[in-house]
Amino acid sequence: MPSNDLGNQRRINEVLSGYWHMQRGDRPFPLEQDIDIDDIHDIWDSCFLVRLEPHLTDRKYTYLYLGNALVSAYGGSLDDREICEKLVFPSSMSLVHRFDEVVNKAAPVLDEGEFTNSRNVPVRYRSLMLPLGASNGKIGFIIGGMRWKSY
Repeated sequence: MPSNDLGNQRRINEVLSGYWHMQRGDRPFPLEQDIDIDDIHDIWDSCFLVRLEPHLTDRKYTYLYLGNALVSAYGGSLDDREICEKLVFPSSMSLVHRFDEVVNKAAPVLDEGEFTNSRNVPVRYRSLMLPLGASNGKIGFIIGGMRWKSY
């Protein structure tokens, strides 16, 4: 299975961060509806979009999009995206903590680490997570990008 090059991490961080800053303007963060996938199509395959469920008292996050490159990182394929999503969340408490950090700080969060995917392959990753607003003006979404390498 080919892996993403961690050397490209700077590029995904720069592209995603630059786009996020451009879309937010003078606001604390852009709205989810401000994100145009066509503007970031060259990195979209390595991105994810998560919604903070507003109707729950305890925070819960739901994946709205998980790029094909990320599905591969977790050992899945397009046919078993649902299984892959279950591997990514909610089983990874460190990921939940990072999502909480984005929401609490209302600011971008960088993360790096490693995990073993569903095929028992060790994976190193670097990711950037950024807050996005909902129609109520509060953080309602997180957009992120991740590069990874299996070893």
